[in-house]
Amino acid sequence: MDWNAIRERIKQLRELEWPAEWGSDDETTIGDFYGWCHRYRLETPLAADKLATFERQHGITLPHDFRQFLTQLGNGGAGPDYGIFALGQGEEEPLPEAVLKNLCTSFALDERWNDTGLLEEPERYYGYELLAGAMPIATHGCAMDYWLVVSGPHKNEIWFDKRTDGEGVEPVCEMDGRHTTFGQWYARWLQGVCRLHGIS
Repeated sequence: MDWNAIRERIKQLRELEWPAEWGSDDETTIGDFYGWCHRYRLETPLAADKLATFERQHGITLPHDFRQFLTQLGNGGAGPDYGIFALGQGEEEPLPEAVLKNLCTSFALDERWNDTGLLEEPERYYGYELLAGAMPIATHGCAMDYWLVVSGPHKNEIWFDKRTDGEGVEPVCEMDGRHTTFGQWYARWLQGVCRLHGIS
């Protein structure tokens, strides 16, 4: 991925005139609520030694594109929906130890999962064990999160956790049905918002 080109596009998006408050009039003129929320700001890139420490602590090597995002673009910030989390962070707090301790476990799912029979056993239906080998990196809101697979044959894929709506977990897919990688997911998002705002 051309991170310099991506950085320039995000800079152009950040420099648009964003209203102080979101309202119905703004929605019709901007049409980019999520962009308004993070204003296309990026956090300071992550130092390589801190990235290496995280990987060593959890026995993993993060997917290449995600490593590049963190170290070349920013340790969180502008991205799909409400934006990308800083490494090791969730929406409002650090990732739970129950997630971190299982990052080195091979991700077990191959296809969409929704065992509604387990809805009567919330600890099993909503448990972190189902997504062992992955970590949440962004949120759609309402506790529906995007997870990046970091271990196993599905490494680098993005999966969407919709269990709060009782809709299970599914891979984000390309038009041809192939599972979407982090780089594809981020590039598609950027292309869409640039088109929305007339940025080429």
